[in-house]
Amino acid sequence: MITKSKQAWQVGQQVKVGFLSGLTVVAKVATPGDFAPDAYVLVRGEQFYSFVPHNGISKISAAEARDLVEQGKRAAAAAAARAAEQACRVIGAAKLAAELMSA
Repeated sequence: MITKSKQAWQVGQQVKVGFLSGLTVVAKVATPGDFAPDAYVLVRGEQFYSFVPHNGISKISAAEARDLVEQGKRAAAAAAARAAEQACRVIGAAKLAAELMSA
């Protein structure tokens, strides 16, 4: 996620990348596990772009934009499932600890 910028990198906001201005942020695609910055899907007119900070911007087709957004949704759902599973394990351990302390 871009944090130290004068631009608002939120979905729906207009940003400028290099000499390209008037780009609208369509989606933010988290890239967990590869230690790379988050990717952004941008649009200007009918042209879609993929932007990764420090790696640059590239033109992509509408189908590739759709795939990137779906990939981001899958990654977010997997992260939420892992967090829920971990929370269940922590709750179970806390219940066991309370049970053992009361015995």
